[in-house]
Amino acid sequence: MKQLFLLLMSFLSLSACQGNGEGKAAVSTPVDSVQQAIEQETITDEDRGPSVTLDAPVMLQYRMQPGDRFGYCITNVEDVLLMQDSIENRNHQEMSWWYRFEVLEAAPGGGVRLRATCDRVLFEGRYKDPDGSRTMRYDSDEENSYDIVKQYAQYNAPVGAPFELTVEKDGRISDVGGLIEVIKNYLKDDYRTTKSNQIEAITRDYAETGIKAVLQLAFQKVADDPVAKDSSWTLVGPDRLGYLAMRNVAQYKVRDLVSSPLGTVAHIDVKLKKSYAGKKTVDTGQGMATMSEFDAQGQGSTVFNIDRGRLQRRRLRNTVDVKMWVEIPAELKELTRGTPQEMHDFWWTLEGRTENVVEPYNGSGLK
Repeated sequence: MKQLFLLLMSFLSLSACQGNGEGKAAVSTPVDSVQQAIEQETITDEDRGPSVTLDAPVMLQYRMQPGDRFGYCITNVEDVLLMQDSIENRNHQEMSWWYRFEVLEAAPGGGVRLRATCDRVLFEGRYKDPDGSRTMRYDSDEENSYDIVKQYAQYNAPVGAPFELTVEKDGRISDVGGLIEVIKNYLKDDYRTTKSNQIEAITRDYAETGIKAVLQLAFQKVADDPVAKDSSWTLVGPDRLGYLAMRNVAQYKVRDLVSSPLGTVAHIDVKLKKSYAGKKTVDTGQGMATMSEFDAQGQGSTVFNIDRGRLQRRRLRNTVDVKMWVEIPAELKELTRGTPQEMHDFWWTLEGRTENVVEPYNGSGLK
């Protein structure tokens, strides 16, 4: 069931970045306590100020100038309870990346090409299962042995290895390139003996899972049309993880537009909902799994700096609850019958909670 676990863990990266626009009408629903708490934790004094009245709605666009420099600390925290019948596995992971960016090229209509440099990664994990507990920690700023660096290569790969990415005017990362040094860090001494076609496949995979999946959190998808205070929009899109089909809905609302010490900024709320859209029973390759319960949703708050044309900070909290009935193939049951590893049908449950936080990072030469 390892593949099933890895697949459902991917639900924890609920994304509000993709989809197609649907509806722009303003909404006036009251703010619930969870959303209000997230906003209070996200918006700082430098993001506050008097509300501004615009002469006309404005576009939220990633629009910068060549030579502009900025940075983000991106943090992901995951708490997962995984149960096979009554057997529990608990995982807690915290991952942080410190990235600097320099604008290399700016398109006249918006969108930029950036040089990205990762200065540091920090990983901490605590795990508990019936066999006991263990902890893991990696900090790229510490003096680590070669073996430790290689052990955590999937996290450490971008550290000190600049690469380039293209961000479209709506925030979508459309291209990641120049990853040779990143992949060398990832493969370490195996790089010399890895075939070129394998390196190409590894590069494509790492660009998606190790780079875009992280950095897209800092380049949130914005509205396709001009917005004002109380403007709202919805992004809807299909999604698929292996054999599981889903439907993503992200509802955004501009809570306020204010004149802050950092310029005119938009305070944006988001509510996310991911619904299961596939067959009720699917073949996992390790047994037939019947979906019994599926609930995945999230809430967040974003500060977008209109004058600087980029995200200021962001916080997004997600919850995922999945329950499946898994039927083991008869031949596996018979093969393991009477052994300590005897296999039988079981309930598979995942309860996941995540938080993604993007904060300004003022590294050397940044503002």
